Amino acid sequence: MFCHFFRMRTVVTTLSILLCISGTYAQQHRFAEKGITELSGSVAFSSITPVSNGKTGDAITLFSIGPQVGYFVEDGFEVGVSTGITLLPGLSVITPPEGDATTVVQLFFSPAYNFLLKDNNATPFIEMDLGYTSISSGNESQSGFSFGGKAGFKIPVVDHFLVSLSAQYLAITLNPNNATERTGFNYLTFGVGVGGYL
Repeated sequence: MFCHFFRMRTVVTTLSILLCISGTYAQQHRFAEKGITELSGSVAFSSITPVSNGKTGDAITLFSIGPQVGYFVEDGFEVGVSTGITLLPGLSVITPPEGDATTVVQLFFSPAYNFLLKDNNATPFIEMDLGYTSISSGNESQSGFSFGGKAGFKIPVVDHFLVSLSAQYLAITLNPNNATERTGFNYLTFGVGVGGYL
């Protein structure tokens, strides 16, 4: 009983100290200042079942991981790694009921500038995306250099929590082997995101 009480007291004390430290840090450093790390992303599992003339087909499963990390090397200037389009971010595996699974990999270097405005909670930003996209199924694969950009606003709603409003354009390249011209698609999206910073 005494050991249990002692452990609980230690946990409460440790959490109190961490909260005090993080609260002090948050007061001394606001979002987009040098030394801040921004984190966002998604993990999702989906099951998609086609329906035709009232009859359902076999389900297709989709698993996606899309972490995004950025670090402010100077006030407003952020370097980071992002993970491509919202529908298939980062690493996605699409598994049909029959045949080979399809794996999609996307990784982008994403330098960004965040405009620090006085007396304004919203932080406008612009971002460049330069990276690589690959899709493979069985013995077939397509890949290539992909690029684009994003612009919008990041809004700290509470300490360490962000909501973002943005528009993004990406030119995704998925060339088969020995291709001489670009194959892929152009992707335009408008969205709302969530993330955090520390």
